[in-house]
Amino acid sequence: MNMIYGKGASGGIAAGVLKIIRRKPSAISGESCADVTEETARLHAAIAQAEDELTVLYAEAVRKVGEREAAIFDIHKMMLADEDFVTEAENFIRNEHRSARAAVQKAGAALAEIFGAMEDDYMKARAADILAVAERVTDILGGGSTAIAVTHPSVIAAHDLTPAETVMLDKTMVLGFVTEGGSTMSHTAILARTMDIPAVVGVGEGRIPDEYDGSRVVLDGSEGVLYIEPDEHTENRYLTAMREAEDERKRLERFRGKTCVQSDGTRIMVTANVGSLEDIDEALRCDAEGIGLFRSEFLFMGRTSPPTEEEQFAVYKQAALKMGGRECVIRTLDAGADKHIPYLTGDMREANPALGLRAVRLCLRQPHLLKTQFRALYRASLFGSLSAMIPMIVLPEEIRQVREIAREAQESLRAENTAFGKIRVGIMIETPSAAILSDQLAPMTDFFSIGTNDLLQYTLAADRENADVAYLTHTLPESVRRLIRTACAAARREGIPVSVCGELGADLTETKFFIESGVTKLSVTPSAILKVRESVMRESSRLIPVRQ
Repeated sequence: MNMIYGKGASGGIAAGVLKIIRRKPSAISGESCADVTEETARLHAAIAQAEDELTVLYAEAVRKVGEREAAIFDIHKMMLADEDFVTEAENFIRNEHRSARAAVQKAGAALAEIFGAMEDDYMKARAADILAVAERVTDILGGGSTAIAVTHPSVIAAHDLTPAETVMLDKTMVLGFVTEGGSTMSHTAILARTMDIPAVVGVGEGRIPDEYDGSRVVLDGSEGVLYIEPDEHTENRYLTAMREAEDERKRLERFRGKTCVQSDGTRIMVTANVGSLEDIDEALRCDAEGIGLFRSEFLFMGRTSPPTEEEQFAVYKQAALKMGGRECVIRTLDAGADKHIPYLTGDMREANPALGLRAVRLCLRQPHLLKTQFRALYRASLFGSLSAMIPMIVLPEEIRQVREIAREAQESLRAENTAFGKIRVGIMIETPSAAILSDQLAPMTDFFSIGTNDLLQYTLAADRENADVAYLTHTLPESVRRLIRTACAAARREGIPVSVCGELGADLTETKFFIESGVTKLSVTPSAILKVRESVMRESSRLIPVRQ
């Protein structure tokens, strides 16, 4: 038995035969051209074809993994149109008389080298995207294809996989994959997690020789290990783990279609956090009782201008219709900090972006953004139960300003004789100030939603993206517990509901605390819904089969 170690990129276990995918090396760097004009025309024609292919890929990705993850193919289209990339390729054709294929390959390698040298891990990972874009164009110019064909269920191994290759994998044939290169922050790894395909990346150049092709393997996507011809004990251990996981899945199915009710009649709902209409489909498949957080910022990303009112209306209308009367809570634009949207935030260089112009602060600086969003929400509310949730509230004055913008949106619709309905307007409790002032905020709002991620970060003064201080946020400290109790008590006095939409909502060790504090809704990632419902049932009193 041989063990190959890498980085666990997507959890889960796969067992089967190893299928090694090798791309033939392309010796095109020295290709020359006789006619510069003709070769430049070929370059632009190939780029146009690549853009068309990426448009088709985007649609396929939306169907498979949702709009949020499909955005990578819009990013690839933007890379194709990047002036530096195109000009560099043109210069190689014009000045060095390279063929279009060779010019694209050289231009892609040069840009990838720049990104690969950056310190930021996320930016480093973008080098792979640039190479994938260049490879797509060179394949078109050479009349080839990067499609991966697997004819029987296998664990596949390759030097690396592009996002396009990953999203087009047939899950009935690809049990999991392992790559010599890549990182856990690459779009390929992100897509693997979204598609629930076990994956290990970064095992090292040459660590998977051709002689392993056809070997019996076990892949552990959580621990980042590939076992070649595992011994009987190892194989049985993993097969047992796979059976246990399947048994757990069947056990949790008992909680599908049930609603949790406490002994005093209080209903505890388990809803979903989503970022697209496709995510709503997944949430419904996972038996969500509603949508507790729809991240609308993803409508604003991967483009060069804000979505219009009509574009937003179409999405919110579909969300309302999909939910069939169940509540869908739309979080208003939460841009800034870790969600950089260039056309909104420009070239801002803030010393402390998490404490800067973000979320509601940005929207109050540019009120047309919020007014447009409210107009779309009010119109879409005719088709279902929609609510608006305002992020990053710290003071009552901010709520007053938001309410005024909402009133202006209604008046403008009324003046145009445009039909609209009602929406509930709530706020996120994700700052210590909001929790401390919750007695003043509760009368001004229709509900509270506790964002535990930021509440932890701001209370403990600990960047949740910084591994060096991660130990401070591993558990829920008493300081944050007190703030949550304070907010819940204020909401109870005012008679408004409280939900939790941060990651801790799915922490089963905290279910009892949330329920005892007065939380009546836990909004979690769709895949955690049944597990959280089981935990809620254990901490509340009874389970009833009929939903109201």
